[in-house]
Amino acid sequence: MPSIKFSATATATAATSISVPLGGNPAVGDLVVVFLLVDNEIITHQPGWASEFTATPNPWFKLEGIRAPDSSTLTGWYHTWNASDSGSSASFTFVPAPTLGIGDKDLPSANAVVVAVVFNGASSTAILEHNGYGSAQDLVTSIAASPLKMFSSTALHAVGATGSTASWSDTDSLSVLVQAVTLAAGSGLSLSVFQRVNSPALYRPSFTISSAMSPMVQAVTVSDNLPQLYNAPYIEEGPMGDNRLMYRYKLNRYFTVLNNGGTFSAQRYQSTDQIAAATQVFVNNQPISSADRTNILNSGVGGEFQAVS
Repeated sequence: MPSIKFSATATATAATSISVPLGGNPAVGDLVVVFLLVDNEIITHQPGWASEFTATPNPWFKLEGIRAPDSSTLTGWYHTWNASDSGSSASFTFVPAPTLGIGDKDLPSANAVVVAVVFNGASSTAILEHNGYGSAQDLVTSIAASPLKMFSSTALHAVGATGSTASWSDTDSLSVLVQAVTLAAGSGLSLSVFQRVNSPALYRPSFTISSAMSPMVQAVTVSDNLPQLYNAPYIEEGPMGDNRLMYRYKLNRYFTVLNNGGTFSAQRYQSTDQIAAATQVFVNNQPISSADRTNILNSGVGGEFQAVS
């Protein structure tokens, strides 16, 4: 069964980046999940982000995010630690809008709070489901999460908002608080992450707080059931050749991973001869065995894994 190995929090004031402690040094195979709340809609880049002008894939994948009526934004990120990773922290970068040159809002920085959760990878933990839900109303004191369709051995719910530093409560008596973090700068930020073991199908907890605000909830479940799907590394590309009007809208373009006699590489635009000569070829959403999962992680080539049950 998936279990939490480490967890940690961090805050940043008027910042262009935030260093996220992971609570310890993850091992190869550990699943890192990060929930990040900022008080505006500034663009956030994950650790190791690579633009479309490079040939390097992005190492972190993004969960479904959500934005509140006050423009505060809750995003989630995940990454399975591989042989290319090291350290006990990760850095997320905020991109000031004026540098984009697209006449956007003047957003030079952001206040932010973050919670990082690291799952023990000894049991092949992978993301199962994720969704985001927010209140269409401006100010409420309670919110129910969007239902999760499948049973899971572990569910996480991150709930946060701007406007107060009060603490959130989960109405599910079987859930436990993993971490909570607040920041008093500006109008205040609050973010809490709750864990529920053995969540049933259509699990939908509710969360309450003493001060009325515009809450956002991001849910993610994990599973160690096999087989799993492999999502190859990707790069973000603008669909209109980086047209300024489309700058915020990116498409994920996935690499193909080749195994040539035990040497793994992520490539694009291979010839038919290169494909035919490879020992193994991995493309997006491909079912993989436990041995292949281990080999991919030990190679450090990147990519992520998706549980299906």
